Amino acid sequence: MRAPPIREACGKPTGYHPFSNRDKYPRYEFPFMPGKFPTMGFETEFFTIGENGGLLDKADGAINLLSKKKRVHLHMRKEVFRSMLEVGAYPGRQLREVERKYLCNLREILDVCSGHGLRLLPLGCYPAKADSKLRETPFTLAQARLYGKKRYKYSLSTVGFHFHYSLPRGIVEKSSRTIRSLRYSKAKDTFINQYNFMVAADPALITFCQSSPFHKGRHFAKDARVAVYRDLILDKEGISGIHTEHENFGGLPGYEYTLHDLKVMSSRRKETFIGLLKSHCIPVPPRIRKFSNLRFMWGAVRVNRLGTLEYRGPDMNMPSILFSSSYLARLALGMIKSQNLQMLPSDIGLEEPFKREGDTVYLPPFSKLKKLELRSALRGFESQQVHRYCSALFNFVVRNARKKDMKRLDAVSKMLLKKKTTSDEILEFVEKKGYSPDSVPNSVLREVALMHSERLYPDVEKTIRLLSG
Repeated sequence: MRAPPIREACGKPTGYHPFSNRDKYPRYEFPFMPGKFPTMGFETEFFTIGENGGLLDKADGAINLLSKKKRVHLHMRKEVFRSMLEVGAYPGRQLREVERKYLCNLREILDVCSGHGLRLLPLGCYPAKADSKLRETPFTLAQARLYGKKRYKYSLSTVGFHFHYSLPRGIVEKSSRTIRSLRYSKAKDTFINQYNFMVAADPALITFCQSSPFHKGRHFAKDARVAVYRDLILDKEGISGIHTEHENFGGLPGYEYTLHDLKVMSSRRKETFIGLLKSHCIPVPPRIRKFSNLRFMWGAVRVNRLGTLEYRGPDMNMPSILFSSSYLARLALGMIKSQNLQMLPSDIGLEEPFKREGDTVYLPPFSKLKKLELRSALRGFESQQVHRYCSALFNFVVRNARKKDMKRLDAVSKMLLKKKTTSDEILEFVEKKGYSPDSVPNSVLREVALMHSERLYPDVEKTIRLLSG
């Protein structure tokens, strides 16, 4: 069904052109953002599907359909697979306004695409059995040869949500786009605490956003995207993530205590990646040698070469859920800066995660995070430990939240109360159809995809109203 026509003005194009035309394919980039006040932005990834719910390699087609709508077209980007479409958001200081403009753009994309029989799917994995063509660039081909093309395609046929929060000025060198070493700097201390918080928050945030109980027709986890992409090993299912043998590239990173360690680690990742290519007799494209050291981290939390702390852990989901969970993170990052909070990994955090004493907040040891990461991927809120952890994070933030903030957090709050994620809703739908999650026909899984693509437009409308209230 064709989406309703656009009814609101969505703002005029800004003077900043967020694409770099140096490459064959357009690439969305944030402006170099560090400054006195934090700036936020995000990237969303969708599958392109047809009116019967089948996967289509039509990301290029979607971009071409919007080519004459320059304001919207500027924020669309081709991704690793031809069925993956990225829609970015121009960054700004007010997250509410960033989200509103993004939703206006997305609504226009949905309206145009639906008129040509094309839909966007906001789930972490396409649920049914289907394959998409890899977009062959020097970088993707090098990765595919390193990991094995079959495994690479299996693990990367997923889509996610990336939240950007600008770094304090001076953390990333503007010319070389590498991390600087600062000896005495309040900004450095703030950043390290924000970085460690995002690492600790990951098991909760991936739970709130999980939407991938099926991957290529198979159910083996509540969050299949996390399971096949990271360094997790599911022995009973015979599943190991693409980064199982290369956790420094794509696993959940550990806590950090100095900028120098982050700088050395980023340099080591690049050297390791190039070394692995050479050891496998894979030619190293000259372009890769020129990449910033910060380009070689694909895990949940990274320092982006464009000057942001980038959180890239969760599944793609409905905007209402993504914005609620990212607003939770935004409030916490703001608290760390404004209240000078010290995020301290401690044994206290084992039983009382995010407990605050004065300006100290206790985080669980990293080994605990890895266990929670696995439990979240496998069971989600069915795990009492995961639910308690998610509640602890939520309660830590809302103690300082204002009444108007609680409206923005409503989606997460209801999720904690009901103990149901999007993955749980999908599994319930399949069971109501009379099927066990272990044996679901492709036709039913395509129906799941179609149903969630149809829910996207109403969710966009609902979220615009929430932001306008």
